[in-house]
Amino acid sequence: MTETDRRGDMAQAVKETSFITAVIRAMENNRPDRYLRDPHAALLSTARSRHMARDALEAGGTIGSVIVRGRFGDLTLEQAVADGITQVVCLAAGSDTRAWRLGLPSGTRYFEIDLPGQLEAKEELLAPVEDRLTCRRTALSEDLREASWPQRLEEAGHASDRPTVWIVEGLMPYLGAEDFTRILTRIGMLSSPGSVLLVDAPHPAYADDPANERFLAFMESRGSAFRPGPDDFAGLLGRHGWRAEAYTLSELAAGACAWLPTPPARLCPPHDHHWVVRGRLD
Repeated sequence: MTETDRRGDMAQAVKETSFITAVIRAMENNRPDRYLRDPHAALLSTARSRHMARDALEAGGTIGSVIVRGRFGDLTLEQAVADGITQVVCLAAGSDTRAWRLGLPSGTRYFEIDLPGQLEAKEELLAPVEDRLTCRRTALSEDLREASWPQRLEEAGHASDRPTVWIVEGLMPYLGAEDFTRILTRIGMLSSPGSVLLVDAPHPAYADDPANERFLAFMESRGSAFRPGPDDFAGLLGRHGWRAEAYTLSELAAGACAWLPTPPARLCPPHDHHWVVRGRLD
């Protein structure tokens, strides 16, 4: 298999994983004790994505990190918009529905970037709630591993001299460390003081926990290896200029984040070692 073929297979696997997370969010939204509200996720829950989600969850896939990072990100984005930030960039936007469900102000520019075909598929499935899109959304088809996306983003109207909320959810596990470092560097070049960064990744302990061996093997077999993030996520962002607060799911379950409602224990099982991180550029 050539490198081009390998990257293509991985891209397809990652695109499919995005809709698995939509199924997980739809399941959570249907619970009477839901921690995350996402009424539009059900529209992205197709027969194929439900089948893939069933296989992933039977293999021990993570639920808590998807739901907790979603609530963590919602509250951060809503506060940033209330503070006056008017542009959002969601990288690897996949099945993210925030532009439709958060009622963002009409003056907000919401840029989504993902692999070719991903955002078009989402738009088609979300057509029944097109009228819920209150902000100005722009979709860009780009491979974030390539160098072209910052220029495309600027050409689409992103203003690097104004603060931005950057959402980078569910991407780091599928990138090598060098690719992720390049993305962080490019984000920094496109950011002005006051910008906010949301990012998550598995903690290194995730790969070391025997309880996760089956899921890691499952992801490897699909061509979407599930790589851990750093030991010190706040330190990593700090080296790129971001003042960060980083929490593991277990820390959040213990009430470590004062502004986030404490997630229930069912979303923070002992084996789900994950980071959720918020950074600010001073």
